[in-house]
Amino acid sequence: MRGKLAIACIVLALTCRVARADDLLNKCRFDMPACDEIIKSPSYGSDDKALAYRYRGELLTDAGENRSAIADFTESIRLKKDDVSAFEGRGRAKFADKDLTGSIADYSEAIRLLPLSADLYVQRGHVYIVSDQLGAAISDLTKAIQLNPSSAQAFNTRGVAYVKTRDFDRAIADYTAALALFPFPVIYANRGYAYEAQGRSHEAIDDLQYALLHDPSLVGAEDALKRLGVPQDVVSRQTDQLIRQGAALAEKSCSGCHAVGTTGISPNKNAAEFRNYYQNQPLFELRQPITRAIREKHDQMLMQNLSDKEIDTIVAYINSLSTAKRLGSPE
Repeated sequence: MRGKLAIACIVLALTCRVARADDLLNKCRFDMPACDEIIKSPSYGSDDKALAYRYRGELLTDAGENRSAIADFTESIRLKKDDVSAFEGRGRAKFADKDLTGSIADYSEAIRLLPLSADLYVQRGHVYIVSDQLGAAISDLTKAIQLNPSSAQAFNTRGVAYVKTRDFDRAIADYTAALALFPFPVIYANRGYAYEAQGRSHEAIDDLQYALLHDPSLVGAEDALKRLGVPQDVVSRQTDQLIRQGAALAEKSCSGCHAVGTTGISPNKNAAEFRNYYQNQPLFELRQPITRAIREKHDQMLMQNLSDKEIDTIVAYINSLSTAKRLGSPE
């Protein structure tokens, strides 16, 4: 009987240890100190440490600490050479650090490991656009659309590439396909710019007004409307109201962790300042991490019961904190 009891105690202790390890790994997704604990502890194996390095790298990238993030992703890859997410994460961190060649190399390795991922082709295509390799970008984005015909992001990004080659007909066709999948304001703005370039003023004005009303940060759309002779009074009042709503909502829902204004340091050192958040996310992707952060309950942030419209308002407010990257088109 004593032997059985001893065995039961050992099993229970092992079960508790495994459960604690799993809890700490889950916590590490949102909490750098938890990642630090796993990395330093001799109790964790190489796979767990690789995961902790990757999670910490993602947190560092979101916080704008790109060099430290790259170092963490590199260590994660050293420990687990076939981790697609680590190569993807390092590609994103290198892109944020303006190492476009390194970013493309990492996305290429991720694609080699996971060749049927449409998202990876979209991300590498985006980097190709920024590095002005437009033929390679269009090839990647066409592949992404073949793999996932429902990817609005792939159609939108290929539209951006076509605009840069001045193939406005194809760009408009791609933007229209993207809007049928996901009516996102920036896609309306992008299509508006293409219409403007073709001299189709009425269609351009309709798209640009819609875009600016729903995302007041799109100053490129505002500038385009000025060029097209549209009075700004009504649109400006509506967009200013949305920005104020977003600011109030951000203060209420997010300021416990984040610095939500134009200055200041986040109360939680692991939480990005809102004024810097957009720098590490392609514009089209900004809503996804914000939605995830708001709706996934974790130690740093209680789950918020916000509607899609309210989240869009917060995104619009975040975008409005810095307009420098909006000074031109496409968005």
